[in-house]
Amino acid sequence: MYEDVIYQGGDPLQYIAHQKPDGEEQPLKNHLLDVANRARTYAEVFHAGELGYAAGLGHDLGKYKTKVQLRIRNHPIQATHSTAGAIEMGKDATRRAMFGPTRLHRDLATLVQFAIAFHHGGLRNYGTKDEPGSLCHRLASAAEDPEEQERLWEAAWREIELPSLPIPTDGPLVRNLMRRQSRESYSWKMAFLGRMIYSCLVDADTIDTRNFFDPGAAQAMAAKRPTIRELYDRLEQYLAVRYANVEPTVINRYRKAILEKCRSRSELPPQLFSLSVPTGGGKTFSSLAFALAHAAKYNLRRMIYVIPLISITEQNAAEFRDALGPDVVLEHHSHFNVGDIDETLSESESLRYKLSTENWDAPVIVTTSVQFFESLFANRRSKCRKLHNIAKSVIIIDEAQSLPRGYLEPCLRALEELVEGYGCSVVLCTATQPAWDKLGRQIAEIMDEPSPGDLYRNLKRTVEEIRGTPHEPVKDSNLAEWLLAEHQALCIVNTRTHAKKLMKHFHSHPDGVFHLSGRMTPKHRTEVLKEIRRRLRVGERCIVISTQLIEAGVDVDFPVVFRAIAGIDSIAQAAGRCNRENRLEKGRVIVFHPEPHGLPSIGWLKETAVEAINCIGKFGAENMLSLECIAEYFERVHGLRDSEAGTKLRDQYGIVDMMTRTPPHFPYEDIAKSFKFIESDMESIIIPLDDRARKLIDDLTSAPYPASILRELQPYVVQVYPKERDALQQRQLIQTVQGVHVLQDLSFYNPTTGLIIPDEDERERR
Repeated sequence: MYEDVIYQGGDPLQYIAHQKPDGEEQPLKNHLLDVANRARTYAEVFHAGELGYAAGLGHDLGKYKTKVQLRIRNHPIQATHSTAGAIEMGKDATRRAMFGPTRLHRDLATLVQFAIAFHHGGLRNYGTKDEPGSLCHRLASAAEDPEEQERLWEAAWREIELPSLPIPTDGPLVRNLMRRQSRESYSWKMAFLGRMIYSCLVDADTIDTRNFFDPGAAQAMAAKRPTIRELYDRLEQYLAVRYANVEPTVINRYRKAILEKCRSRSELPPQLFSLSVPTGGGKTFSSLAFALAHAAKYNLRRMIYVIPLISITEQNAAEFRDALGPDVVLEHHSHFNVGDIDETLSESESLRYKLSTENWDAPVIVTTSVQFFESLFANRRSKCRKLHNIAKSVIIIDEAQSLPRGYLEPCLRALEELVEGYGCSVVLCTATQPAWDKLGRQIAEIMDEPSPGDLYRNLKRTVEEIRGTPHEPVKDSNLAEWLLAEHQALCIVNTRTHAKKLMKHFHSHPDGVFHLSGRMTPKHRTEVLKEIRRRLRVGERCIVISTQLIEAGVDVDFPVVFRAIAGIDSIAQAAGRCNRENRLEKGRVIVFHPEPHGLPSIGWLKETAVEAINCIGKFGAENMLSLECIAEYFERVHGLRDSEAGTKLRDQYGIVDMMTRTPPHFPYEDIAKSFKFIESDMESIIIPLDDRARKLIDDLTSAPYPASILRELQPYVVQVYPKERDALQQRQLIQTVQGVHVLQDLSFYNPTTGLIIPDEDERERR
């Protein structure tokens, strides 16, 4: 019956990959060759071009099946197409000679099978014959499935031909796989390579499909962009103006010295670097100068700036646009998970989202730690699509000490692998440097002279003290009195609950008192920070209550900073907001023990606070930010004093074990489920604060590439936990528009403290 539809009048219909609503068809042969060539180009960056080509050529091989052709032409039947190519790639060496006869060749073939089999639904586990959905189960089931027999796609060999040259075993790809001559290293590298091949395939498939459905998009994407060298020249011009008329203070002299050292050390060959600079030392632009100069020297493709907090990405991205131009900086948050959004939409709406997910094809990327590291261990198509574009990049990990301890080992291994196998340089950038050598890492310090120790001694601008004890905490009422006694002061607390409770003590003194937290939209925070900076500059009263979001990289300068007890690294970051421009002989940093609502009873904040208390007890409050105290703190936090327990602490969820199983038994799905930074279970609520936000929300329903609209909506987003979203939904306060949540009642957004969660504290409603 099906053949009667395909063969009309004795002439076969054209085998097609896609069909537009107007009936225009894309020949399947063209799609396969285009995707194969594009994937080869992507994979050649890390010497795996033939693997990329094989994945591209085989990914839609099953579309040569009659049933699939009918389904593409809108016949209401079920048919699958992604298993056929995986079957072909799994044939033995005599039938698929491109992979060669060795065990290594068989492992490479399996990586291509993974990519082909799961190029739509996301990578799954290799699994067993009894694990539904796994690669092993799919291939074993196909042998008995009449819908997956080779004769059904025989027509393919009249149009395409798979290559037959074996993958060479003496090239750079295999040299990297065999670098350490250990099974564990080989397995890790092979598992990493599998995800990279998958990235090449899904990006090539996405782009070719998009170009067919929207040829205009292809022309727009082909627009010429400035080279890395041109960007470096732009930065140099910008910095020349920036530093032309600065006061010749000690701090400014050191900032210039740090910048010059970063320029000169950019000549070093690609490797794993550290940049140890105290807060206020200008490491943001110094690291950017290093990255662009280094990339220009070694022909690297882009710079990726990874920041721990979403709240800081807006600031850094804006500064980079000022320096480099608005056309080169892609700001990619983890606000919207397009891969999850598209599951809630119809098939045609889902296609729009899939075609618009980010692939990081831009010269400068500013992103979050969550987005960057979760993508490296992801299995979803939308998150993996960008991975191949990380190859041959300079990667700046800002505030590297903030990498979660439970994921530290897999994160460091992934960064090492990007250096060893994918042509990257990585800079671990921090004011409080962990003992990387004791963590088994060989890292080149950029600041060899002046050394980190010299910088610490010469740039110390504060004195520290501690108030209260764990058993006699500082009451909020007393803390408020201390703050009101100051003309300008910053108070940083650990939780949003504490910030809101503390703000209640200032209701009778509203002028000059400000609140900053993640309950506010980025746009709202930016406006408040602008007013805070203005007041600090002209000497007006300014008291700020903030969560930790102000600590990392926010450029403010207070004469006194209060900090609720936390990890030593957090205290050091808070100190970086105090006497930042060294206008006072010494600023004051006052660490206090808060009431119980100011420090969680369990979890990372509590653990690091306990270690900080131990270190402060040993070295004294006046030395809490000394290099010796910081070194001891990180030894404690990273478990370096107990090698067996420490190893488990630094890989809490067994990611390394899963990544080093004997090939091909890689549990990609299990790895992705286990690798979840703490912020990643939060969900986004769009707050339509102005006409622009409302227009963008309306545009979501018709935009050809909704991800670009979501990117523009990022300044209007507040992230909440699922239970908080549920509370909003139960009161019918949010509406879902094209898969994203929008607040409907703006009375639940306080102009001072931000989003109000029902039943938490509705007295704040205006």
